[in-house]
Amino acid sequence: MPTFGETKTKSPASSTHTLTHADVIKGSSAGIVRVRHQLEQFAALDAGVLILGETGTGKELVAKALHAGSARHDKPFVAINCGAYPNDLILNEFFGHERGAFTGAVSRQEGLAARAEGGTLFLDEVDSLSQHAQVVLLRFLQDRRYRRLGGSQEFSADIRLIAAAHCDLVEHVQKGGFRDDLFYRLDVLRIELPPLRERREDIVRLATHFLQRLAESGQRSAPVITPAFQAWMLAHAWPGNVRELENVILRWLHGLAPDNMTHSPHATPSLENALDGLERIARLHALQMPLTQAKTAILHSFERHYIAHLLELTHGNITQAARRAGKERRAFGRLVKKHGLGDGCA
Repeated sequence: MPTFGETKTKSPASSTHTLTHADVIKGSSAGIVRVRHQLEQFAALDAGVLILGETGTGKELVAKALHAGSARHDKPFVAINCGAYPNDLILNEFFGHERGAFTGAVSRQEGLAARAEGGTLFLDEVDSLSQHAQVVLLRFLQDRRYRRLGGSQEFSADIRLIAAAHCDLVEHVQKGGFRDDLFYRLDVLRIELPPLRERREDIVRLATHFLQRLAESGQRSAPVITPAFQAWMLAHAWPGNVRELENVILRWLHGLAPDNMTHSPHATPSLENALDGLERIARLHALQMPLTQAKTAILHSFERHYIAHLLELTHGNITQAARRAGKERRAFGRLVKKHGLGDGCA
């Protein structure tokens, strides 16, 4: 079974423009470290899991990771977006139907419960289920038995159920939009995925990771992330979370800057612009920290901006950049490696 440490998780599709669960849980922020720990714990259990998180945080990818790390990993993983089906048509998808069950049912059809037998059934946007569908799902979760629509024969299901919601499901329950008894059936184990704006210390690392992977898939060298672009990323709200970040990096790599960010990877912004970005970062993030932690974060960010700026000016020449910085070449090279801007040997 795979582990969930970010340096040990690998996907065959890692060189393509496709998010993997390793991408989603990459980082050192407290929230994402907690998620990795929960994945390690919960994968070994066979209880249901409720995954909460905004759009683009990787809920289905986390569900796949739980399945891949479980004793059911060699059985099917079946996913359905509950919001994609109107009214109670979702029940037909869940349980299937017999021939003649309704107009157009010309043959028997197995449902997702049967297809996921022995494995994992993932219900995304479970908060969008109608009240009637919620009742039927609750009964299914209580005894793991079901009938195909139009049929009388009962079937038992050996599946692990994982559900996800992008809204505040507790609030949804309080407002009467979601049954509390179903909520407690689903909420056995819970994983809450933090939005990207709450894990800003991971943004540059994730961006560098995406940039290197996308560059490799296009058989090209990855450009250095400019100080101005880094400042923009750290100040951006990221409503689309990790998925949005990956898409922005793809566009930036091809010289298509974000709408309100004018610098492409081939531009050389001034250090003054980068410092303006750092000031915005301080207002948005660092001022919420204790003084010592905020000071360390700002100095670390300035140092990275400064070094990246010199590398741009010198086209990656370590010797020339070190001379401009007034540093010995080897010491400057260590700083380059420290900030993930190269191997320090150019």
